[in-house]
Amino acid sequence: MLRILGLSRFGLSRFATVVVLTACASAGTAGSGSRSSDRVSRAEIASSSAINAYALIERLRPNWLRTPGVASIGGGTRSQIVVVYLDGHRLGGIQSLRTLSVDAIQSMQWLDAVRAATVLNEVGSDPIAGAIMIKTQ
Repeated sequence: MLRILGLSRFGLSRFATVVVLTACASAGTAGSGSRSSDRVSRAEIASSSAINAYALIERLRPNWLRTPGVASIGGGTRSQIVVVYLDGHRLGGIQSLRTLSVDAIQSMQWLDAVRAATVLNEVGSDPIAGAIMIKTQ
């Protein structure tokens, strides 16, 4: 088979190396056109037809809206909440996103529960699933 292709064992090895390196290079790293799982950029917001922040997140990052339950000592479960911050101030829960027009939003970021508890003020003692940080223009 190698003779048919005109390759020696050494040539086949070099060919395979080039193919592997080319495949790795084409995979690349996240560039400006890539989509982050924990951020929504102004470009994504502008290209969306959503009218409010809730609809925007529902379309682009629906996992941000999921709130898992946690087991309680009494044997039941209680819901975790997602808190929303607007320009560094606590706005409320995920329903408050329905009141925000996308026109003024510059970016949005998801913080998991651990990061939110260490970075944000006003988190309180409620069990949170995470926080959505919204920055306006």
